[in-house]
Amino acid sequence: MEYVIFPLGSELIRKRHPANVRSILFYGPEGTGKTLMVRAIASETKSVIFDLSPVATLGQYVGGRPETDKMVAMVMKAAKAYQPAIIYIDETEKVFPAKGKKGKKGKKKGGKKNAMTEPSRIKKALTKWKAKWITDETRITIIGCTSDPENGSKKDFKKFYDRSLYFPFPDYTTSRLMWKTFIQHCGGDITPDFGLNTLAHISYGYSAGSIRKTCEFVMTPFRISKIPERPLKISEFVGRLSQCANTMED
Repeated sequence: MEYVIFPLGSELIRKRHPANVRSILFYGPEGTGKTLMVRAIASETKSVIFDLSPVATLGQYVGGRPETDKMVAMVMKAAKAYQPAIIYIDETEKVFPAKGKKGKKGKKKGGKKNAMTEPSRIKKALTKWKAKWITDETRITIIGCTSDPENGSKKDFKKFYDRSLYFPFPDYTTSRLMWKTFIQHCGGDITPDFGLNTLAHISYGYSAGSIRKTCEFVMTPFRISKIPERPLKISEFVGRLSQCANTMED
């Protein structure tokens, strides 16, 4: 609310807000709500989203550095014209890769030919045009998301992003509420003796996305039709949950 929504939603707050946040990084495990938060911010502030994610820029303006510079400049100019605006960069660790992830020196010569197809090609242009277009007079915010921050350059992250917010996997209370909500949302009926507490303990370290996918997989139309005869059991969810990615606390 303080870093993004208020400054985007109000021109007065943008000019006077002491936090001075022009770009912000969302990082955390997959399925913890980073992209959902970007959509929520856009909905709250009625902002236009301009996507500069590697998937969106792949194969676009690959003629050389001037073309890449032109692409980023056009996005910034359009963002100013249609402000409030959000410049969204998913998988931002690919735009700001760690130096050790580029490979050995011997392999760099062969990679120069494809330099303009790499996601990191927009890095310099972003830094250059950010200073010019994102000011106290413009309501534009850059939001980057990453599930693999260890593959990105910490130095570049700290230099480019004014703030960073961690999206953790849910705690016990939140997990319990999510299991109940997602099962009911999928059409399931939970009996009083259904072990929500046990499921919440078992799912520690799993993201909200993993819990939702598990519920959607188990709650098929056929299974929903058989609930009156055969109530839901914890064992039905445990097997599918174990196939999802787990996040360690550290």
